[in-house]
Amino acid sequence: MVGLISGEWLFWGGIAVMGVAAASGILCLAVFRFTGSRLKKQLEKEYGKPRS
Repeated sequence: MVGLISGEWLFWGGIAVMGVAAASGILCLAVFRFTGSRLKKQLEKEYGKPRS
């Protein structure tokens, strides 16, 4: 099997980093959506519903 040249390492490494970044973004979005709804319920409990 022929080894990868430098440019190919950069190409495939970049694709791998983009995949990890996309997966992390999706995970963060899910966590913030869950904690945001919990925070909204707590704030409504303490301060009432927003005026607008």
